[in-house]
Amino acid sequence: MQRSFGEVIRDGVQKGWYVFRDGKEQPGPNFAGNMIAILWPCGAPCLRMAIVNARTGGIYYPPITFFGAVENFGLPLLTVGNSVSRNPEVEFRLNSNLMIIKATPVQSLSHPSFTYYFLWNRNRWTLLRKDPLS
Repeated sequence: MQRSFGEVIRDGVQKGWYVFRDGKEQPGPNFAGNMIAILWPCGAPCLRMAIVNARTGGIYYPPITFFGAVENFGLPLLTVGNSVSRNPEVEFRLNSNLMIIKATPVQSLSHPSFTYYFLWNRNRWTLLRKDPLS
C-alpha cells in the first residue's frame, strides 16, 4: 500500500528523511537555516522532494520538477550521454540558501542535462544559473 504525500512528509519532519547520501535519518532543519528538505524514493529510478519550513509548517515544492510540472514533488531524472537514467544529484546545506541539482528536465532523444543553481529566498525559488553537463 502506498502512503500519501502527507504521511511521507510528516514522517520526514518527525524522523528525518534523507537516507540516500549518508544512510542516517536526522530530524530537524537541513537547508537554509530553518528548512527541512525531505527526499523519498518513488521507484527505480524516481525521487521526490518537499521543502518544509520547520517554524511555520509551510510545505513547498522543489525548484525543478519532472517534465516541468507545476506543483509536483517529483524531481526530473538525470541522463548524461548514453547512460541509463538515474535519480538526480541534489546538494544543499543547513547554512546556505543555495540548492544545486544535476538533472535532465526533459527526457528526449537528445536529453540535454544541466547543473542548476537555485536560491531560496522569501519562500520562493530563483534560478541563478544553469550549466550544461557533458
